Parts: sequence; structure tokens; C-alpha cells
Amino acid sequence: MWITFAFLGAIFQAVEMAIKKKALQVRDMNNVIAFIAYAFAGVLLLLLYVFQSGNVWIDASLSATFWSGIFWTVVLNMVGVWFMYKALDVADLSYLMPFMTLTSLSLIVPPMIFLGEFPTLKSFFGIVLVVIGAISMDYKFGKNPLSEKDHLRRKNNRKGVLYFIATATCYTFTPTAMKVAVVASGNVLFATYMVHLLMGIGFVLLIGVIAVAQSRKNGAEKNVVRVMSGAFTQTKNNLANAGMKFFLVVLLSGVAIAIQNGSINYAMSIASVASVFAIKRTMPLFAFVIGVLYFKERNNLLQKSAATLIMIAGAIMITFSR
Repeated sequence: MWITFAFLGAIFQAVEMAIKKKALQVRDMNNVIAFIAYAFAGVLLLLLYVFQSGNVWIDASLSATFWSGIFWTVVLNMVGVWFMYKALDVADLSYLMPFMTLTSLSLIVPPMIFLGEFPTLKSFFGIVLVVIGAISMDYKFGKNPLSEKDHLRRKNNRKGVLYFIATATCYTFTPTAMKVAVVASGNVLFATYMVHLLMGIGFVLLIGVIAVAQSRKNGAEKNVVRVMSGAFTQTKNNLANAGMKFFLVVLLSGVAIAIQNGSINYAMSIASVASVFAIKRTMPLFAFVIGVLYFKERNNLLQKSAATLIMIAGAIMITFSR
């Protein structure tokens, strides 16, 4: 059963990324998209929890370990999402998503640096495959010069990867932090809906904080309350101007998030983090297909297909070597 839920998590993460890339075509709405999507996902998961338990809050007392797990899950996810949106703004989905396999290196690199635990032979070959796949994704074979359009796409893809490395770094640690919260609470749904609702609140606060920082930088209004109020009013106006279709698309991404994270967290409550994420790391393959079919990202198709498969194979090899 956990394998089915792990694959559901992989598929719906790819779907979520695609929906968000579509929504991000509306400029300057990144934090608004994050707020709506994660808050709506949190509400859906809350409703499911209420349907399951009949309560809004868990009966058991919550320890400091639970709140620590929740805190780090929310903070790292927010930072990761912020950089991910910056990456999706500029890069092709089919080019970007395979670099999610870089999170597999966290199973090897930190212990090697801090504990002197060097990788097994299988891990080493997995690392080599991930590196080969990453290099192959952007390597220019032959001597034909790039067109101006292809040169710009290549430049944007490389910029997107730089952003995405920060996302991959954050997502390296979030599964473990989330499992700590799930185990400490004893309820997958409760911990999951809490994280998503708190992320939604966090992105609302981020909108206000950014507005205050920009206002003070420009020497404008100093009153924090008035600046935040103005920022939220402007956000509401921007959302109205974006239209109902945009709003529905973002809500749909919230549905995908709820299915994705609910499935993964349920799978992690049954099986180990490493086993679940070995399957979830097939996500770039689904994202690649969506990028090709929906976004028509068919530039260097054969090269990107081979690189994607190589990186996924390397990530799975690393995971199962532990």
C-alpha cells in the first residue's frame, strides 16, 4: 500500500509543479500563489481529518519535539518553495525537475564531510550517474552554433537550476523533519494539515514583511500597520485583476499539494523515509512527460530524456545503497 501512495506523491508533485508553472505566468504573484495553494491544501486536509476523527484538534498532548518538527518543516518548505517559484519563472519544467534528484546526495555528502562516513561502491556509482545526468542535460554536442532563442533558453535554464539547487537543499531535510512531527503526534493527517495551514499563514506574513522592507528601503511610509494593510489591499486587487480562471488554477494546485503530501506522509508513516523517497524520486520522469506534452518543451528531447533517466537511476541507486 505504501508503494501506491509513494507513486501518487510522485505523480501529483509533477502535476503540482506544472500547474504552478502555468499560474506563475501571471507576474508578481508568487507569494499570493503560495498562500492560496498551501492554505487551500491545509483546509482540504483539515476537512479530511475532521471527517476521520470528528475533531479539529488532536486529543493527545503535543511535545516540544512535535513543534520543533513542525517549525523546521514549515520554514524549510517556505524557503524551498520561494526559490522553486523563482526557478519555475525562468526555466523549462522538463529541464528543471530532474535536478530534484540532487536531494539524494544528502544521504551521502553530509555524513562524508562531518562524520567521515564514505559512500559504498553502489552509492559512489549512484553519485556518478547523477553527475553524468546533470552534465548531459545541458551539454552541447557538435559544433552547430545556438540560435539566439536557444541561447536565451539555455541561459534561463541555467539560472533556474541555480535557484533550484537551493530548493533541493531545503527539500533534503524536510522529509525527516516532517516524519519527526508525524511520529511525535501519532497522526499523519493532523501533522500534515498543520504544516500546510501554517505555510499559508507564513506566506501571508511574507507579503507584508516584503512590503515593509521595500517601503523602508525607498524611504516611504514608516508605519508598519499601514504598509501591511496597503500591501494586502494591493494583493486583493491584483488577484481580482488576474481573474477567476487564475484563482481556480491556483486552487487546483492546492488540491494537487494535498494529494501529494498527504500520500507521501502516509507512506512515510508505514515505511522508511529512504524507501518512500526512492519511489518519489521518479517524479522528474512524470514532470518531464508533462513538460513535453503540455508545455511543448521539445528542444533537445532525446538528450533531456536520456539525462533524466540517468539522474533518476542514480538517485534510486544512492537511496537503496543505505
